[in-house]
Amino acid sequence: MAHQIVAPNSPRTAYVLGAGFSRAASREMPVTDELGRRAAKRLELDGLPNFHPEGITFESWLTWLAERQPFLTEAEHLQDRARFAQLSEAIAEVVRESQEAADSSGFPRWLGEFVDLLHWGESSVITLNYDTIIEATVDKSPRFDGDEAIRAADVVTGFPNGRGVMFGSGPYFQDRGTFTLHKLHGSVDWFGVPGDRTGATLERITKVERRGPRAHLATIGGREVFIVPPTSTKGTYFDNPKTRFTWQQARDGLREAERVVLMGYSLPLTDTALARLLVTTLFERTQEIVVVNPDADGVASRLSALGVEPVRIQRYDGFNCVADFVDSEVSSSARQLVTHLVEVAATTPSSPVAIGWDYNGWGAIADGELVAGRVLRLTLDRVDQPLGTILRPGTVSDDPHARRTRTVGELLALGTPASIVAVIDGREWRVCARAIPDSSEESDWVLLRPTGHYPDRAL
Repeated sequence: MAHQIVAPNSPRTAYVLGAGFSRAASREMPVTDELGRRAAKRLELDGLPNFHPEGITFESWLTWLAERQPFLTEAEHLQDRARFAQLSEAIAEVVRESQEAADSSGFPRWLGEFVDLLHWGESSVITLNYDTIIEATVDKSPRFDGDEAIRAADVVTGFPNGRGVMFGSGPYFQDRGTFTLHKLHGSVDWFGVPGDRTGATLERITKVERRGPRAHLATIGGREVFIVPPTSTKGTYFDNPKTRFTWQQARDGLREAERVVLMGYSLPLTDTALARLLVTTLFERTQEIVVVNPDADGVASRLSALGVEPVRIQRYDGFNCVADFVDSEVSSSARQLVTHLVEVAATTPSSPVAIGWDYNGWGAIADGELVAGRVLRLTLDRVDQPLGTILRPGTVSDDPHARRTRTVGELLALGTPASIVAVIDGREWRVCARAIPDSSEESDWVLLRPTGHYPDRAL
């Protein structure tokens, strides 16, 4: 039975993720112009422009291919359309291969922490990226809604996340207590029949390794990958109801947010659909706007051009801006946790403390130290024990394998920290959340939840 997590207090937040977010997660992931060069190289195309933000971009070039140009013959226009279709598939292949390489090289710690924060805050996440980095991070180790694990299918907007069991009742939707992921430009694991404006053939089909490539192709069933190529005109891709529903849900998430974070998104005003969405949801409102981008000043300038008052805009810039933002969010949550622990120590200092991921068990605190007067380092030798087998301080046991933990009073006697770190097998996890004990036997326990993935699934 999973314990209820007490989510850190934070503003209701909507995130807009651009290519810079995926690039921050791994250098293997290409930004738009690089994606274009790699896709064109894959097709061995000659005579390409030198894609550059200050000149002809990949987006503008694709737009030229997609739209009928008045000086072209019908045959030349059809050649452009064929090249456009080939590039769309090549884009998806480059993204898939890049994500596989990124997964092999490993993702940074902050990615698992970020998904925890999204889940606990039940945030709206609007992404323009085709990759499935967020979904894969969700599936790497589960978060919980009550006693049920949250999976990628529970967060992606527009596709059923459950199936009927009785009488073949078919697909259905379940409301889950987690974040929502609105993929505005499609995904490398979405497939549909080209030209289908009803959305009836559009499905999310994830690859299952144990079933093999032939079974995966049979499941796709002749459909083609559904991604919205980076062009300035995307009208025909928005005709089907699933796409429109996703955009409408994104709009609602932005409207309901107290804070909007643009993370790795440069806000090109040529992306007219999203620019209009942002104007509709941000103009004449009071949300705090946070720009997380190496060129944060440039993005802030474009926001101002859309009518957002500069005083509402906060900036994180520099090469490590995404990691810096996540670090700031985790640190803020950790301070809230420390405040709670101080209150517990003042009233019930004998409360025992355990740390763990709950579904895999808990760990006793073998040692604690306050480093530099700021970081409380709590060392555990394992985190896979049932809570009932962890010994309270002062308990006598003949079991040589029993672990005895520390009390909250003992830990804070070392000093009041700014943050808490759990150390397992020499590796560190930051701690910024807690779980509520769920039985009378556990009522006085202090249960701490590290951020990020369980040790054997760590990124």
